[in-house]
Amino acid sequence: MEIEKLRKDYELEVDWKPFFLRPETPPEGMPVPAYILEKMKDPNEPLKLRAAREGLKMVRGDRIPSTRRAHEAVEFARAHGKLEPLHAALLKRYWEEGQDLYSLEVLRGAATDAGLDPDQLVRALESGTYRAAVEQGVREAQEIGIGAVPTFIFNDAFAIQGAEEQPAFRAAMERLGEKRKQ
Repeated sequence: MEIEKLRKDYELEVDWKPFFLRPETPPEGMPVPAYILEKMKDPNEPLKLRAAREGLKMVRGDRIPSTRRAHEAVEFARAHGKLEPLHAALLKRYWEEGQDLYSLEVLRGAATDAGLDPDQLVRALESGTYRAAVEQGVREAQEIGIGAVPTFIFNDAFAIQGAEEQPAFRAAMERLGEKRKQ
């Protein structure tokens, strides 16, 4: 959402890269740690408040899904010129609908939403066509010190890690000397 707001004022090229926040997550997912579940109960939890201010519905489940297949699906979409629509469909399914991003049916639905062939996507996932690209992307993220989701990198010179608000993004653009659209 913050990037879309920034696009209104600046020319941006957005590229989504893989990163495993919890690489140990098994295919079936794992329970959200108790301390996070407790934080989620707080009506003043910052992410929940931000979503409400933006008019976004946010569903927080009690399981952490494995994102491995979703990252491979994103690479499939990149190869087919549909990265942005698939990424948007995955975010909606996870954050607004609480769906499991490892599920082939969820990924099929997101592919359909993005204008991709869901059968072709499933074949690519089952054959591991994009597995090496995801692993390489994760290694590159680790090598440059990424440790949070999301992380935004500006001109390979400046990074914002975590879910920051609009002023942080605007400050980054100014710091880099980016000109606003006319």
